[in-house]
Amino acid sequence: MGKMERFSFVALVAGILFFLFADFISWALPMFVMKDIPKKSVADLAAEAISKNTSAWSDFNKLYRYYPEQFKKFCEYEDMYSGSGKIEEAECKPNEKTFAKALKVGHRWYVAEGCWNCHSQMVRPVSNETLRFGIPGVSNTVSYPSEFNNELQAPVLWGTKRVGQDLIREAAVHNVGWHVAHLYNPQSTSPGSVMPPYPWYFEKDSKGNIVPNARGLALLTYIMWLGSWEVKPPESFRMEAKQ
Repeated sequence: MGKMERFSFVALVAGILFFLFADFISWALPMFVMKDIPKKSVADLAAEAISKNTSAWSDFNKLYRYYPEQFKKFCEYEDMYSGSGKIEEAECKPNEKTFAKALKVGHRWYVAEGCWNCHSQMVRPVSNETLRFGIPGVSNTVSYPSEFNNELQAPVLWGTKRVGQDLIREAAVHNVGWHVAHLYNPQSTSPGSVMPPYPWYFEKDSKGNIVPNARGLALLTYIMWLGSWEVKPPESFRMEAKQ
C-alpha cells in the first residue's frame, strides 16, 4: 500500500470516527444527562405557566382580547398532526386546555415552516451569548438541561445557523403587536431583515382588518412562550392577565 493509499484510508477511518463522535454528542450524551429529569407534557407546561402567571400566559390573554373573532375560530380549528381537536364553545376562552392546544399547534407549525433553520433555541456559554440573546435586565442565564426536557423540545431545536435571533429567551423581549407585525412583514419591524413574510397566517376580520388567523394565533403563542419560565415580569405586567 502506497503512502497516498494509506493516507486516504486513515482519512476515511478518521472521518467515520468523527461522524460517530458527533452523532453521540448530539443525541446520546443529552439522553444520558437528562434521563433522570422528569419530562413535562404540554399540559404540564400550560398548567405551570398559568399557576405562575407568566408573561406567556399574559400574552395569550392579550391575543384573546385583541382577536376574539379569530380566537373562536382557533377553538374550532382541528390539527391532525398535533392531535389537537375542537374545543367546545363554553370552554373557548383562555384556560389550561386552550393554552395547551395553542402551544401544540404553534410548535407543530413552527417546525413545519422550518423556523429552526434560521433561529436557534440555545444560549451557549461562549462568546458573550447571554448579552446577545439574553433578556435585557431580566435574564442573562445560559441554557440548561431541564428547560429542554419537555414535549415541545423533543426533538430539541438547538440549531447552529443563526441567520435570525436565537429565540429561547424571546418571551417579553417584544410585545404582541410587534410579533404580529413581524410575522406578517418582517421588514416593517426589522428593516433589512432577510426573513420572508408569512401572510398565510393572517386573514381579514369582519371589519376588513388584517389579523392573525387560527394557526397564526397558535404560532404567536408558541414563540412568545419560549423562555417565559425565565421571565420575572413586574406586578403590573402580571396583573393584566387577570383583568
